[in-house]
Amino acid sequence: LTAPMPGKVVALLAQPGQKVEKGMPLLILEAMKMEHTITAPAAGTVKAFCYAAGEQVSDGAPLVEFDVGA
Repeated sequence: LTAPMPGKVVALLAQPGQKVEKGMPLLILEAMKMEHTITAPAAGTVKAFCYAAGEQVSDGAPLVEFDVGA
């Protein structure tokens, strides 16, 4: 999963190794004074987060390593 725009990671809402359902919130990205929730595209497992809360990300930066259906 990648950043839709440059911004700052505000919160990580899941844990690496956690199984999630489609649409479950994974992290919150703050951009242009708005918060954007990045959600799971399908049922699967969160492998890892590429950034910690408080870190800046650029447009298109990888945010979450995600295994679909795992």
